[in-house]
Amino acid sequence: MEFIKKLREVLISVMPIVLIALVLGAVYGAFVQVSLLGFLLSSFLLVIGLTFFLFGVDMAFLPIGSRLGAKITEKKNLWLLLGSGLFLGLLVTIAEPDVRVLANQVHEINNNVHTTKLVVVIALGVGIFMAISYIRALSGISIKIFMAIFIAIMIGVSLFLPEFFVSIGFDAGGATTGPLAVPFILALGMGVSSVHGNKEEDSFGYTGIASIGPVLGVMIYSLFINDVNEGVVMETEAINQLEILFSVIKNVSLSLLPIAVLTLISIFFILKLPKIKASKILVGLFYSYFGIIVFLFAVESAFMPVARTLGSLIAKGNPSFLVVIGFVMGAMVVLAEPAIWVLTEEVEERSQGRIKRNVMMGFMAMGVAVAVSLAMVRILTGVHILLLIIPIYALILLLLPFVPPLFAGIAFDSGGVATGPMSSTFLLPFVSGASFVVASNPGAMAFGMIGLIAAMPILSLEILGVLYGLKIKKAKGVENE
Repeated sequence: MEFIKKLREVLISVMPIVLIALVLGAVYGAFVQVSLLGFLLSSFLLVIGLTFFLFGVDMAFLPIGSRLGAKITEKKNLWLLLGSGLFLGLLVTIAEPDVRVLANQVHEINNNVHTTKLVVVIALGVGIFMAISYIRALSGISIKIFMAIFIAIMIGVSLFLPEFFVSIGFDAGGATTGPLAVPFILALGMGVSSVHGNKEEDSFGYTGIASIGPVLGVMIYSLFINDVNEGVVMETEAINQLEILFSVIKNVSLSLLPIAVLTLISIFFILKLPKIKASKILVGLFYSYFGIIVFLFAVESAFMPVARTLGSLIAKGNPSFLVVIGFVMGAMVVLAEPAIWVLTEEVEERSQGRIKRNVMMGFMAMGVAVAVSLAMVRILTGVHILLLIIPIYALILLLLPFVPPLFAGIAFDSGGVATGPMSSTFLLPFVSGASFVVASNPGAMAFGMIGLIAAMPILSLEILGVLYGLKIKKAKGVENE
């Protein structure tokens, strides 16, 4: 049964982090400050909520996204295509749980940043760059040239902004590509590429391109924020659970309403699906709605408070251990991330087994492990985020000419799928808790980790792509002898 399969995937994703939290909590006495029972209950609810949400995504949003992508492209109307990309990107990002989690944490630290405004800015960025990604695919522009130009713009703009907003911007680029947006963006992209009939490599890269928009959007938004003084991290006690639940239901209802309306219009007026398929999609929509409420309630009620408490306690007791635990957690999060399994399976299938998923996952795990470790080093040393981000993207640009075209698209997509729910709901508050203990500039240091996680898999898979290209050349050389 598909639901059981999805439940197993979520358990594999969540349980390693839960077990690490339990062990560290016992060692450092975290459950003296926060409820152990509350954490266990929230972990259970998180698994249930995420399972229902992802199951609903597979039932409703994936088929709708794929069909809409093909339908819109068949019209061969450029303005319709661009408008649809902008509109759909906006809707799916507003409904994306990871974006809401990030925005809430930003508001907690700096209440001058309005949660809803930040979500809308991020969503507009995704929508605009989804539309641009279609132009690239239809025009045949190399993704290497395209990404090189916009990475240079992104880095150039960041040089003139406060570190706080630079960190949030790069985090936003990673958080947008979460469990709802990634399947939808990929499905739309696949629909476009299947109708357009372009090269094999044009099936990938849409997620990578879409993630640039939020980075630039947040940086532009920062120009309208006069005060960048940090607030304080939300206390972990005295949480009104009922108040959290009502707030989550309200926010989720408002976020999902537009995409629910679009789904209904698509079912009955655009795609005109048979009743059986339509009813299945409607059921999937309900599963997603129920799942995201349970997921966000679990995250806000206990999961994030425990992560913050753990980060602060380890920073107080043994700060250098943050680097080691960061490496371990980074590797485990990637190896257990369902979206990565989906992407690597898709790549192995489309490459007819030439690119092995296990090899891809190994390179990605190493990249993310290094990224989280770097985030911990940054907290301890106070190094500016750009001194880490710029060298990484410089290496990405330097390697681009030597990476096979197929690998280029895959690499840029991998940065998005690596930043899954565990990055926003556990690793980010963990870093936030540690930064307010040891960092000299805690507000800025609390963010930036997701941006590092989004960048490092691109570099690691580019390295794999270069090695793969050398292997192919060597094999051809042997054949020609």
